[in-house]
Amino acid sequence: MAKIAAPAGSNRIYDQQAMAHKLFRVAFGFALVVYAVVLVILQNQHLNTQTTTIVDFPVIVEKVTALGQSVPVSNDVHNDNATASETIAGYTALFYRPASIILQNPKLPEWVKNYVAWHREQRARFLDAKRNNSSSADDVKFLIYRCLQFDVCGGASDRLQDLPYKMMIANQTNRVLLVVWEKPVPLETFLVPPEDGIDWSMQGEMHDMLKDLEWHNKGDEYKSTLQIVSAVRMTDAAPLFRKYEADVVGHKIYHEIFRLLFTPSKALAERVEATMKSLELIPSQYSSVHLRVKYPQHGIVEESFSFHDHKAKVVEWARNAVNCAVELHPNSTIYVSSDNNDTIGYLLEDSPFAQHYIDATTHNKPPIVKLAARDYSKENAHIAFSLNAGIDGYMSAFEDLIIMGMGKCVAHGPGGYGRLGAALCGGECVVAHQGRHSKVCSDALTKTIDS
Repeated sequence: MAKIAAPAGSNRIYDQQAMAHKLFRVAFGFALVVYAVVLVILQNQHLNTQTTTIVDFPVIVEKVTALGQSVPVSNDVHNDNATASETIAGYTALFYRPASIILQNPKLPEWVKNYVAWHREQRARFLDAKRNNSSSADDVKFLIYRCLQFDVCGGASDRLQDLPYKMMIANQTNRVLLVVWEKPVPLETFLVPPEDGIDWSMQGEMHDMLKDLEWHNKGDEYKSTLQIVSAVRMTDAAPLFRKYEADVVGHKIYHEIFRLLFTPSKALAERVEATMKSLELIPSQYSSVHLRVKYPQHGIVEESFSFHDHKAKVVEWARNAVNCAVELHPNSTIYVSSDNNDTIGYLLEDSPFAQHYIDATTHNKPPIVKLAARDYSKENAHIAFSLNAGIDGYMSAFEDLIIMGMGKCVAHGPGGYGRLGAALCGGECVVAHQGRHSKVCSDALTKTIDS
């Protein structure tokens, strides 16, 4: 298959020119605006009775760097009954909640809430002591999760998925958790500490104060005589945290802890907003598919992968992925992402799902399957292998991750990236469409548009 190159800036679901579709979009937009205005009026009338949803709106607008504005939201991130006013305002994505709201979640273990406050106090204590040349700075201990030039760090998911577990270890060992990336660029390019969350950044003054101390790269976090212990990725960290969730907590908290650590940078937030606005994606009302087709298996070599050479396998995987997503979340938009742009192009342009959408639109009938993707003219850069991709090349992988995390369900394949996206959406509405423990799902198009 020839390399598919969508027009620059192309973010539409399909390039439909039919007048009926245009009229639908105008009507849809007008209806959302009216709906949002009515609901805002109703919410204002009942605000005093919503004890779990009240936030200081003007303060949040000033504080939150992710996704523009913020609105009152419930402690349940994945509320199927969320209203338009709670999830959309001016078509901008508003579901990346501030840490102050997450910390009110009664399902969050107390140690998490306590560690957030303790981390803030200890970080400030260390900085103040260093500024005053006080020896009390030596009493503050650190766990630094690193990716330095000499480290083998893996991809984005390899580096990020460990952090909730590392935060738990930092809590158990009374250490201030910090994160530092030297390659390919600083992590703060894409993700930053949230206001009122955990400030893990080592940039600026903190870096200058710690850079010349002994980091103990292979030290034991539990050894209290070591002021600084640093570590790279740990292959069993994410499974260990999932086991902790299941055996101790009894429900999923990974997505909450991740959001206490990370919120999108301004540049990433703007891209996520633009994509979700363009595709009319309302948080928790769409679902996602991720296809990791370059994963080294079945004779596939990532560095030399070609869609044409593996088309039969990839087409089978892609169709099953969409079928599984539709099975999880019927009648919803399915956001498609992949490590190969030709795979996205196949689904949106050449697959039976693409033809079905055209046929349904032509006959003025609601489609059973509606796929969406951001501009896929350029392939996502792998941060471990694409060393010269530039910031824009890496940004797309983080954009897909954030968008997956704000949906309702995720159908993922092998590798950690799709599993991380699934964890960020709450980890409950998830299916593996390929790889270990995967499912073969029924054909979503067996129900024709005429039935």
